[in-house]
Amino acid sequence: MSTSMDDHCPLPEDLILFNILLRLPVESLLHFKCVCKHWYALIKSPSFIEKHFHHKNNHASLLICNLEVAPKGHSIVKSVVFSLLPKKIIPGVTPEQKILLQLPRVSDFTCVAGPVGGLFLMQKKFYGDDVRLGLWNPATREFRPLPPAPFEIEFFFSEHDHQFGLGLDMLTQDYKVVWFRVFWDEPRQGVYPHVYACVYSSCNNTWKNITPEFPSSCTLCAPLDATYLNGIYYWLFRGLDKIYRIRSFDMGSEQFREMQGPEIPREHWGTLTLRGDSLAILAGDPGKPMTSIYDVWVMNQEGSWTKLLTVQPQIGAHWPRGIWEDDKMIFEITETSQLVLYEPTTKQVTDLGFQLDLSITGCWVFNYKESLSPIKSGNDSQGKDNAVEKIEHFFDVIPMDLNPLLTVRKSQSQRRKNLFGHNSKKTLFTL
Repeated sequence: MSTSMDDHCPLPEDLILFNILLRLPVESLLHFKCVCKHWYALIKSPSFIEKHFHHKNNHASLLICNLEVAPKGHSIVKSVVFSLLPKKIIPGVTPEQKILLQLPRVSDFTCVAGPVGGLFLMQKKFYGDDVRLGLWNPATREFRPLPPAPFEIEFFFSEHDHQFGLGLDMLTQDYKVVWFRVFWDEPRQGVYPHVYACVYSSCNNTWKNITPEFPSSCTLCAPLDATYLNGIYYWLFRGLDKIYRIRSFDMGSEQFREMQGPEIPREHWGTLTLRGDSLAILAGDPGKPMTSIYDVWVMNQEGSWTKLLTVQPQIGAHWPRGIWEDDKMIFEITETSQLVLYEPTTKQVTDLGFQLDLSITGCWVFNYKESLSPIKSGNDSQGKDNAVEKIEHFFDVIPMDLNPLLTVRKSQSQRRKNLFGHNSKKTLFTL
């Protein structure tokens, strides 16, 4: 006996949610939002976005940002390419690259940080000491420039250091950026730096000043990637005693905390990273940068650390760029300007197919997963189709038929007038 479709009960909503929609890539889901209002609301709901991001089908891939610098007339022009590698990399075989974004002629690209929940924080330095930031979601092709940060800073001798932290307030689903900056008054003995901090809310699209509660007499250690985990962002630093400690920032309470790091020898360098769902530290001997032995420490619970493994790669002069699939490592080879993947168990070296510009620090390696997380405010009318154009405008892409130096100067001058007015008091936004 045959049965028509009308005789069947409709599929339960949870079956559609978990067994069908959650398995689809972001590109398909963006199309399916147009099917009906119910699917539109479902796909845009915070609960669905979170479940989709953590679904087993949403595998992580390596995303590489490669920056090259070349002289063009009287100026320096940068070329930036974001390339996505396959989820499965075959040992010994150079993987194919999928270009997500290419900016062939930009004047003011500085660097990119992330990802957190599939979002990246882009940075540019477009005039003197001014720095601007933007949020970018490659999967949804959305981009959002952030307003200038309201640092109220008097003149100091120099900026000693700075750090950003991108994270999510898990209670309100509000993406936030914390930015603190360290300034020296004068370079004389016994004078400690001054620390300032601001935090940005994507829901409100505003910055506010906060009390940094950060030890001023410390040295910040540059991380390998975005060290955000479960609502908290982490930084590694050393005080005058040369002991490694961790400073954290809770995105919900907007409070700083401090805890002990692992027992790393004081003469060793260390950098903070993530290993899966755990906070980790990669440490090495600065006296052997070319044939270094790397220790990987993992935090079990707050302030408790375990040395998980030791890696001694049998390769030429190199420097670590990231960790992939827990124990594989990405290295930058000095002599050949290559980016390679190294597997400690098999000692297999795989060329990832990138020719680096070793004259600058211009390569970033990310563990990237697609995300539906929105970055626009409710009244933002930007569509996904013009996001690339907005990114190009943000980074001052230089037309091929214009003088690069003249284009940059005119654009920078006009932006300062728009932002600060002709006679407004200068506010610093220094990296």
